[in-house]
Amino acid sequence: MIIFDFDQTLVDTSYVESLRAVRDWKGVMRKAAELPVYQGVGELLSALHQNGHRLAIVTKSPDMVPRWFIKQYGWPVDIVVGYHDVRNRKPHPEGLLLAMTKGGAVASDTFHVGDQVQDTEAARAAGVVAIGVTWGLGDDGELRASAPDEIFNTVGELKTYFGS
Repeated sequence: MIIFDFDQTLVDTSYVESLRAVRDWKGVMRKAAELPVYQGVGELLSALHQNGHRLAIVTKSPDMVPRWFIKQYGWPVDIVVGYHDVRNRKPHPEGLLLAMTKGGAVASDTFHVGDQVQDTEAARAAGVVAIGVTWGLGDDGELRASAPDEIFNTVGELKTYFGS
């Protein structure tokens, strides 16, 4: 299973960060169509799915945000765990563990892809491979310092890593 973070990993949500900070989710949804998907993300998700990987998104946003993108772009994502699905948010591993349970996955065969220190910490706590991605970051120093198992600067590099 491959579990993705959503914000700044699949979609550039920096434009609505002020709305996210005050939990104005209706405002975020009004702007959803304006938020750019990172180049190559759709192709990556399709290739991973075609190669037999089960895909999930675990996000600190409500699940309606990534579900809109899944529907809009036809992403083959099976499982979404959002803000309201867990009591403990990243860096706690609860969201990752819930996604793995829903997907019938085991930690030894699971990867988590994210852009923040909290993603690395959640992956470590869940016992899964921590993959850091920098394409949504201005400064990747903190992410690099968190020492994910792998780190990639482009969607293409991540795609190559998974052999897709």
